[in-house]
Amino acid sequence: MRSLMTQFARMSCNKTTRKLTHHTNSLQPFLTTNTSVSTLSDLSLWSPRSVAISIFFFTSRMAGDQVTLLDLWASPFGMRVRIALAEKAVKYEYSEQDLWNKGALLLQMNPVHKRIPVLVHDGKPICESLIIVQYIDEVWKDKAPLLPSDPYERAQSRFWADFVDKKLYELGKKIYTTKGEDQEAAKKDFIDSLKLLEGELGDKPYFGGKTLGYVDVALLPFYCWFYAYETIGNFNIESDCPKLIAYCKRCLEKESVSKSLEDPQKVYDFVVMLRKKFNWA
Repeated sequence: MRSLMTQFARMSCNKTTRKLTHHTNSLQPFLTTNTSVSTLSDLSLWSPRSVAISIFFFTSRMAGDQVTLLDLWASPFGMRVRIALAEKAVKYEYSEQDLWNKGALLLQMNPVHKRIPVLVHDGKPICESLIIVQYIDEVWKDKAPLLPSDPYERAQSRFWADFVDKKLYELGKKIYTTKGEDQEAAKKDFIDSLKLLEGELGDKPYFGGKTLGYVDVALLPFYCWFYAYETIGNFNIESDCPKLIAYCKRCLEKESVSKSLEDPQKVYDFVVMLRKKFNWA
């Protein structure tokens, strides 16, 4: 993405100079701190990164309702956003990010945490996956509501989504980054957490009732990571949580889910790469 943006910037400098000078006020908030308004008339003084970022914001504002997702293909957090956008039938541009060589756009859009996913809507960034999903539900509210309208039910949905955030990711990570007693403890806690979720699901088709909702969007992306956890940890999730696995398989029948989740084998290969890269194996 970074090389593409840089190439685009270099090719577009001459064509864009006149337009950018006429939109100084709209671009000024996004310029680097050492870039003054006077340099707008001479893009040759800008670094390729500054030009690329400014053009990105300029074209986003000119296009109107432009949606871009900065993401990593294997990220369960990014998959949440992809499911939500698919449920709402929102068209968007996908921008794959290199987390080991973070580009200027990601650093500009998320300067606090410097991580994906980031949803950029009309030039404005929204960070953190569950916050992004809530934003999507509020902005595109005319189709497929994800959060219930009842305040108590909304609070319960947020509670269980937060439970998924605090339990599944960290425990899953411990399964593939530790060994021995630590790994065994992580496996037990992981299964216990899934059983709690299974109990909350009960006999409902989805956590929210009859339609896919907020908790489902929070949880389902981890399903394509289960194979990696099981293979590395040498255990079987379905034997302990059959109803939850049946629920996940049923959800895969929805196109918004199946097209947003990644192949479990590819995710496993990705985790194996991480284990080697960081000496977790």
